[in-house]
Amino acid sequence: MQTLEILDYGDPVNSSDEEEVDDLEENAEPLILYFQPPFYYPICIGNTLAQRYRIEHKLGHGGFSTVWMAHDVLTNTDVALKITTLARDEIDREGNMHDEIRRRVQDTSNLLLAHQDASFSLPSSPGGDGFHRVYVFPLRGPSLHSCFAVMSMAERMAAAKQLLEALKRLHDAGIVHRDLNDKNVLCGITPLDTLPTTTKYTLLTRPKKIRLRTPSGLLGNLVRPVIVPPTHINTRSISLCDFGLAATTPVSSSTPQGPGAWCAPERLHGYAATRASDMWSYTCILAKLYIGELPWSIYGEAPRGFVRALGPLPGEWAGRYWRPGWEAAKWYDAALLRPEVEPEAMLGAVLARARGDVEEEKEEEEERRRVVERVLRRGFCYDAARRITAAELLGDGEFWGVFGL
Repeated sequence: MQTLEILDYGDPVNSSDEEEVDDLEENAEPLILYFQPPFYYPICIGNTLAQRYRIEHKLGHGGFSTVWMAHDVLTNTDVALKITTLARDEIDREGNMHDEIRRRVQDTSNLLLAHQDASFSLPSSPGGDGFHRVYVFPLRGPSLHSCFAVMSMAERMAAAKQLLEALKRLHDAGIVHRDLNDKNVLCGITPLDTLPTTTKYTLLTRPKKIRLRTPSGLLGNLVRPVIVPPTHINTRSISLCDFGLAATTPVSSSTPQGPGAWCAPERLHGYAATRASDMWSYTCILAKLYIGELPWSIYGEAPRGFVRALGPLPGEWAGRYWRPGWEAAKWYDAALLRPEVEPEAMLGAVLARARGDVEEEKEEEEERRRVVERVLRRGFCYDAARRITAAELLGDGEFWGVFGL
């Protein structure tokens, strides 16, 4: 005899508990974005969308979307729902790119694509001028950005190799990702499909929520995203995701997409996004996995960090920076830059400092650091034509060998 589950809708946060309210608002999406562009679609824990996807928790948010953990009551599986905002006449770029990837890429393992023929639309939030598109994805765990700190070096580099293999398959198919960073790489998660919602909350975290109401009367919840404990993260399986900016031809833009600190310097100077610019961003991920952080600050103008770590940019780029008036002449002139050179900020010094306290044989770690620096310098080469390719790095036996891969 089948028993019905008593639904659990999480825990409302007491508005008088300032600490809990502050924690929720600091980690959730900005509340104002339900009332102004991009007009997020309001969702309540317990809502059922398309008569099959029961919302159980919040996973995260991005610039134009929120992402929810849901249970598909028809297949009895957990899924992720990405609810994104599209203008009235806007092309469904992300959905179209998923279809294009399926047509072009034979092996899509490690590429997180929406389930075919499962996406659907919701009406625009009142005040918005468009609609919302819902993509249904297999459920995955947290991003590398969130969980790399609990991973061993062996796990980090195994993840880096899986990611590189996925990126090579994209590049071989003529597709450039254009938004590669550690937030767009997801680890796996221990399957929880068969468990009652309340048990899932015990293993993960209970939803902390604040009720919201749009001016038209639609109800929603502002929810603190789920925290997946290390015991339920599968670091042996990673997936590249978020193909909303991916393209099949080189794309130039006066406004580069994605975080500047992860963006190839030529793109910040008006040059087209290419496979080489993806490899710069991949090298950023590789550096963070080895060092523990990027070799430069994520704040301020990105070229300032590049030149501190790698030396001056090509002189012919001067005057092309995407933010006119924000560039500095010394970025492109070794003579002007020389008086401000900080030896401790150079790439080699950053690597030595980051791994200087590793409890391994000194000679072994120094050899590993030498090999890593060689690869990073090729990935961070300003000349895109000479930058290392995915195929070259996958074939670099010395590099993977120092990590036992």
